[in-house]
Amino acid sequence: MINFDKFHNKKIAILWYGREGKSSLQFLLKIGVSPRNITILDGAKKIEGLTANFEFINQAFGTDLDFNMILGDNYLDTLKKFDLIIKTPGISLYNSKILPYKERITSQAQIFFDYYQGKIIAVSWTKGKSTTSTMIYEMLKHAKKNVSLIWNIGSPVLDALDMKDLGSQKDEYAVFEVSSYMLEGLKKNNYISILLNVYSDHIDRHEGFENYKNAKFNLLKWSKHNLVRDEIIENDGFDEEDIKELGIRTFWHTGEYTYKEGNFYVKEKKVFDNHTIILKGEHNMMNISALLGICDIMNIGYEILEETVATFKWLPHRMENIWTYAGITWIDDAISTTPESTIQAIQTFGKQIDTIFLWWTDRGYVFDNLIKCIRTYGIRNIVLFPDSGNRIAQLIRDQDIPVGKEVVWIKILQTKSMKEAVQFAYKNTKNWKICLLSTASPSYSIRKNFEEKGNLFQKYIKESA
Repeated sequence: MINFDKFHNKKIAILWYGREGKSSLQFLLKIGVSPRNITILDGAKKIEGLTANFEFINQAFGTDLDFNMILGDNYLDTLKKFDLIIKTPGISLYNSKILPYKERITSQAQIFFDYYQGKIIAVSWTKGKSTTSTMIYEMLKHAKKNVSLIWNIGSPVLDALDMKDLGSQKDEYAVFEVSSYMLEGLKKNNYISILLNVYSDHIDRHEGFENYKNAKFNLLKWSKHNLVRDEIIENDGFDEEDIKELGIRTFWHTGEYTYKEGNFYVKEKKVFDNHTIILKGEHNMMNISALLGICDIMNIGYEILEETVATFKWLPHRMENIWTYAGITWIDDAISTTPESTIQAIQTFGKQIDTIFLWWTDRGYVFDNLIKCIRTYGIRNIVLFPDSGNRIAQLIRDQDIPVGKEVVWIKILQTKSMKEAVQFAYKNTKNWKICLLSTASPSYSIRKNFEEKGNLFQKYIKESA
């Protein structure tokens, strides 16, 4: 029987009452924690939908629920009186009011790692992990494994923890897409960890790149097997002793699992080529090279991976080909929210791109390499949205782009309107060229998330046709 004693007879705070906070509350009630020991902390003056949510919880757990709530600007001033604090990923561990209580803090990810009885395959990359995670999930299904897929967007992590079957999960696998937020303070062994890249995403939230990188590397300390991209080993100070101690296997251009000139290799022996693979782009070939390592660790035949990737298609909003209309091919890559991931999208479609939409929240990113990439591929039309749009415009406005012997002048539209942006693309994109939504920054200053901006992009493509 699973022991939940660490939660009982403790004063517990749930830090933020959003979707994950509600999930944490229901988890605590399911394991028998007294409502009187639970306090909800949130900076909001009022929580919309709170009454309806409590009515739902009352129906599930009884009407005698007596919760404490502390709302408003000073909600963090009471942390010292709690024995355990369940923090949502959106709150930085480095907040000056939270850091003194670091040892009392846990998270949904930590709770899942603590109580899930099967084997966890954790995937961490700044961008691209959703595709990688889904590909692993499909491969394991094809290999007849009992597997579940847990993304770090969508449903809260604890919603995937089946309380009724906790004791019977030892032969199961969970492919867990973990963000750097989730990795802060993580202390629990898992089966396989895959680290594909470390870019400067979320650096504002982690109070600097070093804290962000350390959160990523924390995953490797608690894994039985580690698959790490070769460039991370080369650039981040891993020596032979580290590689041996952490059980690291490397992939991509060097190491045990490589991709060269259209072929995949294991220890220099060719296993298959890329001719039947639907996915395009070098980053997807890198993903597949990492999966070769999982095949070896789990004793899965390489042919299972080859068959999986032969039918695997794009995820929504990840270089998704919407349609071709009026001679323009429209590509939705709304999930790309760093300069590096947008560069990958540009490199995938190359000089077919004539128009690009760039976006939104200014996190202090460096756009120099992105601008260089735009110049290299001769993209003529650029739509810029706030906040990063202002910074990018300063770098490229009125500058000519040499393309071979031609000189291409950039047209720039700065707007907050997706409808206006799409109409601009219809007017200015050449026939049989691509309009790419790949935004290089998050959208929080105007849109709720990447799904919303991607859906708006698709909506106005069709309405403006």
